[in-house]
Amino acid sequence: MATTEKGQFSYNSVPLPDANTHVRLLELCPVSDNKDELYCKLYAAPVADLPSYSAVSYAWGDNTKPHSIRIVDYDRAPTSTEEGLDKENGHTCLLPITSSLDTCLRQFRTYKELRLTPLWIDQVCINQDDDEEKSCQIQLMNQIYSSAKEVYVWLGLDADGSDEVFQAFRQVAECMWDSELFGKDRAIKWFPAPRAIFYNRIDTPEVEELLRKVVPIVVPLLREKKFLAWYKRNWFLRIWTIQEFCLNQYTFFVCGDRAVLDEVVLLVWEVFLILPDFHHDTRFRNAFKDHPEILSLVDSVPATLLPPPMQHLFDTKGSLKRGKRASLRELLVQVSTRLDLGDHRVDILSTKYRDRVYGLLGLVADAEGLDIRPDYSKSTTSAEVLTQTARSIIKTEGSVSILRFSQFPKHNVEDPDEAGHCQPEQLPSWAPDWANGTQYSYQFLDNVFSACGKFSSTADLIPTSSPSILGLRGLVVDKIEAVGLPWRADWGLKAYHRYILQYFAIIKDMKRRSAEKNSFSSDNDKIYPNPSRRNQSLWRLALGDCYVNGPQKRGRATADDKLQKLQQQQQQQQSETGSGNNNEPSPPELDQETLDFMVDRWDELQSKGSYLNNMMRMDGKRPYLTAQKGYLGMAPKHAQPGDVVVLLCGDSIPYVLRPAGHGEGDDDNHYSTSSNTYTFVGEAYCDGIMDGELEGRLERERQEFFIE
Repeated sequence: MATTEKGQFSYNSVPLPDANTHVRLLELCPVSDNKDELYCKLYAAPVADLPSYSAVSYAWGDNTKPHSIRIVDYDRAPTSTEEGLDKENGHTCLLPITSSLDTCLRQFRTYKELRLTPLWIDQVCINQDDDEEKSCQIQLMNQIYSSAKEVYVWLGLDADGSDEVFQAFRQVAECMWDSELFGKDRAIKWFPAPRAIFYNRIDTPEVEELLRKVVPIVVPLLREKKFLAWYKRNWFLRIWTIQEFCLNQYTFFVCGDRAVLDEVVLLVWEVFLILPDFHHDTRFRNAFKDHPEILSLVDSVPATLLPPPMQHLFDTKGSLKRGKRASLRELLVQVSTRLDLGDHRVDILSTKYRDRVYGLLGLVADAEGLDIRPDYSKSTTSAEVLTQTARSIIKTEGSVSILRFSQFPKHNVEDPDEAGHCQPEQLPSWAPDWANGTQYSYQFLDNVFSACGKFSSTADLIPTSSPSILGLRGLVVDKIEAVGLPWRADWGLKAYHRYILQYFAIIKDMKRRSAEKNSFSSDNDKIYPNPSRRNQSLWRLALGDCYVNGPQKRGRATADDKLQKLQQQQQQQQSETGSGNNNEPSPPELDQETLDFMVDRWDELQSKGSYLNNMMRMDGKRPYLTAQKGYLGMAPKHAQPGDVVVLLCGDSIPYVLRPAGHGEGDDDNHYSTSSNTYTFVGEAYCDGIMDGELEGRLERERQEFFIE
């Protein structure tokens, strides 16, 4: 066997005939004492003709490798799997491995079924020091995980009550399978389904009986934060584990010496997800009015119970089971925007920043069309990978809507070098960095806006001399003259209400200035057809003209939605306290008594469908007024006077760009449109142009934008 000078294992002794078509598998050697060193056999096999094997998904943890596994070199034909492997008949060489893998393999070799089964484990089966081999093997991971007999998700040793969590998984699953609502076969085919049955049949004896059994099992896990500790393990934080979990039909979570099928975890997860409905859905409260002990249990835990990482896993796997794959853009958005809820912030991690893209390719429907090939060569940077990914998505989809997630200022993309030091790489302003906590677009509903009219669905790309420059055609709507305070959702309670009043007062003043600018325009040049429509800008701006009140009401805001909850609270205050007057005040005119009342009724004010709740999607955006026409809108918090509002062919909303040489804090009087080079600032809302009002100008006066 080939060895290094220090006697360590060399992958030259188990070469891949072709890294595009072959993989390595390992077989663990049995031992009499689990404290003995790790031994395994490593061999290559064609992907087209692999033996039955299992794939392992785990978190590397610290990349240092203080442990080793001995690779056995046989002088004779390999011992059959049934007989096990005899390490005494071969020579061995050491391969360094991480602590997490050492713990995993020591536990796995105690399981007879795994000790006799070939395994695929990336850290051993891929030469991690060969960038070319690694690039080829990563393209095979879709096949590797989907073709395995099963996938084992190693979470670590038993800790923080994990044994109780696994026991609860089994208890809840047995209750659900034994009920008249689910059979074992049906539950496995429905992925997901139980939650829908709970919602649709909450008032039936079958559902009531089932929930009376399972709620006392799951609530203690939440209240004592044992489930929180379970899913805060490192495995749930890694980008690669998403596809490793989703690609195989049979996936087992393994923790210590316990294992449970992912379908069982799903059943419990479905119970977790309906618990918040006991707080605000009267049907659930009424169904259990004769069982106060159940209501008391549910009320003992917060209404917001769980962060979303596992929900994303189950939703993605459920889509794959139904034959539906998302696009790369959709998955990138889901992963980067979904992970912040309440006090539980979860950041998806990757050693190489480019893995935020590569780690999802095995799951997406458009991977082949995008033609993104994993590349770990030292000559290619992660910034280049993210830039090319954004360009490929724009070209393939014929849309620039991915720009909604390019947020200013750009973060440096940092990749560790061989010594572990991070090397910052600068992205072009228009390329999304897909950082954790990326803000979701305010335009999250389909077919709501059409700012570019018939040009909303087709990007007009211009070839450029550099991949980092994005060339697009569109139209300058107007220059920004003034901006207001950014809307923030993290203010303290009393300060928050005063901030609301100040915020609306700023918009109201901008509306007045807009009317003055537009008063001398001809009828064809006016922004609004009548004063009534102009007055609507006050309440349309603050929520980006998108209003959601449950699944039945999703779309543009209407006059009926205007400050709905604020008005309801004011009316309730008058009826309960006798204060106030008969004329309902507009938001900026709410008095101190009403302000105090709002503080007291804050939970109701934030209820689903309230005006303020809808405003939360505009967090970080600020109102603006344009210089010539007097357009009103909402722009990113980093927008400033001198920036321009533009329409870009290939999307249904406007954007804000910054002319080249016009930096933050510059005097906007020096702004000039003579240059067509810009820095990208972010998405925008512009009242009065969102329904294609400027389509004619866009067709006649189309301009070129080169965004760096």
